[in-house]
Amino acid sequence: MNPAFAHIDTWIFDLDLTLYPPDADIMSQVRDRIALFVEGYFKVGSDEAHGIRHRYWKRYGTTLGGLMAEHGVDPHGYLDFVHDVDLGKLSRCDTLRGHISELPGRKLIFTNADLPYARRVLAARGLDDVFEDIFDIHRMEHRPKPDPVSYRAFCDELAVNPENALFVEDSAHNLVPAKALGMTTIWVKHESEADSSGHQDYIDHEIEDVTKWLSSIHYIERIT
Repeated sequence: MNPAFAHIDTWIFDLDLTLYPPDADIMSQVRDRIALFVEGYFKVGSDEAHGIRHRYWKRYGTTLGGLMAEHGVDPHGYLDFVHDVDLGKLSRCDTLRGHISELPGRKLIFTNADLPYARRVLAARGLDDVFEDIFDIHRMEHRPKPDPVSYRAFCDELAVNPENALFVEDSAHNLVPAKALGMTTIWVKHESEADSSGHQDYIDHEIEDVTKWLSSIHYIERIT
């Protein structure tokens, strides 16, 4: 195996904008649904709702975090509402499925989304039944990445040794706690998350496409 990854026995993947490309246009729908929820909850206009959404996201890591902390919003009803989006632009990728399936060791999902939504996305990508487990926002007790408490809970509950784990994530700041624990970190750089300033010391490898990166790993394995 490529020497850089020979020690890895656990492969951890973020979900949104990591296992599918930005042009699937899902997260913009989620943001609009969040703003729509905020509109209804606070009885405000669209511009103000987006402002509240962004403010809570900056302060708490997710808008849900702010709504729960300051207003006691039920997370289940909220997540059902904001994840009611069209996945029509997602397409099955058998190459990605094959490459992930061939990775030696465990394959896990670590996402700030919830389990029902994650399962929908994975099914649309043809990745159902590829991953051993999905550690979602409810199992984090609604302490989203990059809260270090949730990274430790992830490792403890799923018996993951961080020194032998690799984490693939599109948000550079979410790699900081992973690297602090000893994980190998892969940043999926794309236009909407192009700023890694202040986080470069926590990024081991920078890639632009997960499928192409895995293809290169498998290619190296086969020719060496």
